[in-house]
Amino acid sequence: MKTSTDSRPKFKHSLETPAALAEDAPEFAVRVSLSTGDRATYATAATQILQSKNLRLTREIVSLLHALAGSPYAATRALQQLATEDDRRELRPDELRYALGTLEPAQLLSDLPPTVGRIVHTLLTAKSRLSQRELADRADVSTRTVRNYRDRLEALDLIRVDKNGYRLALSFQTATERHDPVISTVLEESQTLLNAVDALLGTILPPDRYGDPDDPLGSTLFWPPNSSRLLEHSMVGPWMRLAATLTAIELTRDSQAIQIGPMLEQRSLAHIPP
Repeated sequence: MKTSTDSRPKFKHSLETPAALAEDAPEFAVRVSLSTGDRATYATAATQILQSKNLRLTREIVSLLHALAGSPYAATRALQQLATEDDRRELRPDELRYALGTLEPAQLLSDLPPTVGRIVHTLLTAKSRLSQRELADRADVSTRTVRNYRDRLEALDLIRVDKNGYRLALSFQTATERHDPVISTVLEESQTLLNAVDALLGTILPPDRYGDPDDPLGSTLFWPPNSSRLLEHSMVGPWMRLAATLTAIELTRDSQAIQIGPMLEQRSLAHIPP
C-alpha cells in the first residue's frame, strides 16, 4: 500500500488505533506494508495521465516529478492540468513548471521543511527572476530562511542565483526557453549520487570536516564511498534522498510494516481447543 509522505504518520496511527471494535470479535492481527511511492510508481502514474494527452515522459521529467512532487497523487494531479495535444510528443520542461505550479506548496518536497516547499513553489510560479527580498515576501518566509537553503538548492542545481536574482533551474514559459530548455544538470545521466552528495556536503560541512576521512559525514566521500548510510541521518538524510531521486537512484527505505489489530500473545497449539 502506497501513501504520500506527509499522510503516512496519520494513516499509520489510524490503522494501529481503530476508533471502535466490534464486541465479541475474534482476535486477529494483519501486518500491512506501508510505503511512499518509488520512481516506478511515479513513472507509471504519470504515463497513464499523459497518454490521454498525447504526451510522453522523459527520464529527466520522471526524476523531477519524483523529486519535487510529494506523492504520486500530487504528480498526477499536476499533470492533469495540462492540455491534450493533437500530435504525440515529449512533455517539455516549461510545461512541467506550469503543472507543478498548480500544486499547493505543501505538496512539494514534503520530505523537507515546509519553508523549502514554499520557496520552490514561489519560484515555480514566478514569470522571471526574483530578488531575495521578493522571493522571501512571496513565499512568506524570512530572507534568512532563503539564505539558509540557498546553498543546498544550488548544490543540486535546483535553483540558480546571479546578480539578477533567483530562478528555478526549469524553463520559463517563454518562446526562448521552450526552444532552448533549462533543466538541472544533476539530472544528466553522467551525474552520480556521489557527485551530488559531494556538492551537498560541501555546503553543509566546514572544510576541516569535509576533508576528514574519520568524520561521520565527511568520510562518506572517501574510499570506499558509502553515501547510502546517510539516508537516515537527521540533518542530511532528507537532502540525500532528494539527491538520489534527481540522479535516478532507487532507495529501499520506503517500506514500513505495521500491524492492524491487537498485540496477540503467542499460545501453544496444545491450548487450542479441538
